[in-house]
Amino acid sequence: MASGDHARVGFDEYALQLARTAAIRGTCLRRHHGAVLVQQRRIVATGYDATPERYPHCDAGSCPLGSAETTGDAWCLSVHAEAHALLSTGPEQRAGASLYSTGVPCFDCAKLIAHAGVAEVVAAGGRSERSDEVRDFLRACGVRVRMLDGLEGVPRLDLDRV
Repeated sequence: MASGDHARVGFDEYALQLARTAAIRGTCLRRHHGAVLVQQRRIVATGYDATPERYPHCDAGSCPLGSAETTGDAWCLSVHAEAHALLSTGPEQRAGASLYSTGVPCFDCAKLIAHAGVAEVVAAGGRSERSDEVRDFLRACGVRVRMLDGLEGVPRLDLDRV
């Protein structure tokens, strides 16, 4: 490396920064996560939180959770980032792939990840109240899980420093 050049970032940081960038496309009013699906170190899909195609986006007023009249019967309309990335690919692109996410996937996305044949989930950006449950479920399904948040003896990857 020539003097003055910056150090090359590791692949985990690279993929998670791409996931963070994907998150800015999201239209959900409550959740801003991004995901990147990687097959043999090649990016095959990205995802972000948004309503299904052909449905008005939450940030355009369609969110039942964002209105003042919200009742206990309201539900989220957004497809999560992880599901969005999985839905954008075929089985051959998902088999053995790594899914990088800006947060620990929810339990519903964890079920999709396990069923899709993803080999590894790499998450940074914090945990939710069910993170341990999601991690344990994915591991029981044979999916490797790395939570890059500084806990469990794993180095913390700070997505805000770049």
